[in-house]
Amino acid sequence: MFAKAKIIFILIFAVILYYLPILINPKLLLERNNDLQEFFWPVFYYIKKQIEHGLLPLWNNLFLSGTPLLPDPQFSLFNPINLIFVLFPTNFAFIIYFILHSTLAALGMYLLGTKALNFSKTTSILVGILYLSTPKMAGFLEAGHLGLFASFAYLPFVLLALSMLIKTLNPRWVIALAISLAGIFYNHTVIFILTFFSVIVISLLYLTSHLKVAKKINSILLISLALLLTFGTVAITLLPQVDWLPQTTRFLLLQNRDIYPKWISIKEFLQIAIVPLSLGFQNLQNINSEKWISLGTTTLLLAGFGFIQLKNKFKILILLILIPCILVALNNASPIYKLLLTMDLYALMRVSTRVWFIPTMIIIILTGFALEKIIQKWPNKKIVTIIVLLVLTEQISLSYIYLSKPTFLNPNLAPDALYSSLKSDNEIYRVFCVNRCLSQQKAATYNLELMDGYNTLQQKNFYQQSWQLTGSYWNYYTLSIPPIGSYLFDKPQPDPNALGQYNTKYVISPYPLTNKDFIQITQIDRFLVYKNNLYQSRAYYETNSSKKDAKIIKYTPNQVTVDTTEHNSKNLTLSQVYNNGWIAYLDGTKRVSIQQKPNALMSVDLKRETKLVDFKYEPESFKFGAIITLVTTILAVLILKLSYRKK
Repeated sequence: MFAKAKIIFILIFAVILYYLPILINPKLLLERNNDLQEFFWPVFYYIKKQIEHGLLPLWNNLFLSGTPLLPDPQFSLFNPINLIFVLFPTNFAFIIYFILHSTLAALGMYLLGTKALNFSKTTSILVGILYLSTPKMAGFLEAGHLGLFASFAYLPFVLLALSMLIKTLNPRWVIALAISLAGIFYNHTVIFILTFFSVIVISLLYLTSHLKVAKKINSILLISLALLLTFGTVAITLLPQVDWLPQTTRFLLLQNRDIYPKWISIKEFLQIAIVPLSLGFQNLQNINSEKWISLGTTTLLLAGFGFIQLKNKFKILILLILIPCILVALNNASPIYKLLLTMDLYALMRVSTRVWFIPTMIIIILTGFALEKIIQKWPNKKIVTIIVLLVLTEQISLSYIYLSKPTFLNPNLAPDALYSSLKSDNEIYRVFCVNRCLSQQKAATYNLELMDGYNTLQQKNFYQQSWQLTGSYWNYYTLSIPPIGSYLFDKPQPDPNALGQYNTKYVISPYPLTNKDFIQITQIDRFLVYKNNLYQSRAYYETNSSKKDAKIIKYTPNQVTVDTTEHNSKNLTLSQVYNNGWIAYLDGTKRVSIQQKPNALMSVDLKRETKLVDFKYEPESFKFGAIITLVTTILAVLILKLSYRKK
């Protein structure tokens, strides 16, 4: 017991040492104007605030005129570890989140080494430290790629569980494999898909091994059960994702197949991957996060030595895995680039270096084989210590160099005084800035709802409608609306009527807006604040001649209730982007379908006697998914109970 505690202490100490610069200066992590600050932070803060008010938000009404939160794979409402963001202040929660996942990554590699790869405890500890400090992790930290970072923590556990399941046929490893795969799913869909297929490939390769047929059959049955349990574990989120996917902008990637990163040459790729320190301090910091694939020179040399020690069949297998990964990661510099572009999965992946977790894992494992061999052949501790110090020094140096990139303030953003001014209006309304001058982090803090926004997945109907809303046009896949190019090289003039129908009351611009329906009410710093004369309330009746405001008596992310006692119209419009997960009830009981208007808003038909309309976001796929996940959880507990009883 003491020995186990000592190993855990060593790994945790290594993690704390790795995070020392961030612990001393948290701004290195939290204020980089990256995805963490402007994408993850505001949504997790929003979720925390809603839960504090007794509500689990399935819909995000802060950005992009409302967007689904339940099926968004970036946030995974039912990922148990995300409870951290509810229990602690958001900034502190992020630091805990990263440290916890680094500890899991190190522990996972240690267990993989001792239990599956037959490494000594010393080698396994070193491999765990090497894995948590691999430069790719620092790339995710710098870019604020929360899901990619977390998914790395579960990869060793997948390999461990799969290996031990095949070796022992113990049902407990079935549960471990399912939980590990679910951990990856809840953090990054692309990594999950690649890992899921890798598990299937490894299982098929196992079928070709020279073992007894009975053991092969039992192993495949247990692996199949693990994959089935994985589906059941994540069904509560997976089914809503599958339901929402056709309504998103993701498939626009198939129309204009533009994959990142773009390499200048194969030489650039190899230099960053193999000899990054040759680029110099400044050039290292200028490398785009998607190009940050550094493995380290000393690590690769050690891995090369480990590769030489392997049997020929394993050498061939590793080459068969590494070569395709390199060809994919090379993207535009790849000799098979044209062939890759014809593959839908490749286009949907959007970033070719997403596959780089596979070479990273292989190199770390090969490094472990090398260390094990060195320890066996040369028991002199000084030699081993020098080698380990060289590898760790290079890895941590590369990580620190990349993490120490200078932070900068976005000069495009509006001052705090503008948010305070807008917040003084207590009505329900949206705000639009023509050049995305409103920080999503600040908007979440002030609880301001934006017409614009940034997200990896967006509603396709809103995306198309936003051309008219913003007064500009683009024909490429974009994560932000409006996209950067539309306001950097032009001065778009938005449409007050289209914005008004979307409940946009205020429009912010660094330059004058010419339409007479935009009435300037103030100027804060260099930003002109306009009131939209054609602004409509969040809910309104529409007749042939006019529009009349409807009274909202309940407004939450999952439900909007409208009082219709004084209506004289056959139709009620809710200024919320149409999504088929929304359902309407007349007078609390009669369920009616919601229609999508030409401008992508929601509408219901009213009867003369209708007194109340409830709009609720409750996708059927969520209900089915929740039932499947509940049944799967009970089944997993029973399997564990039976396995322990049998033992």
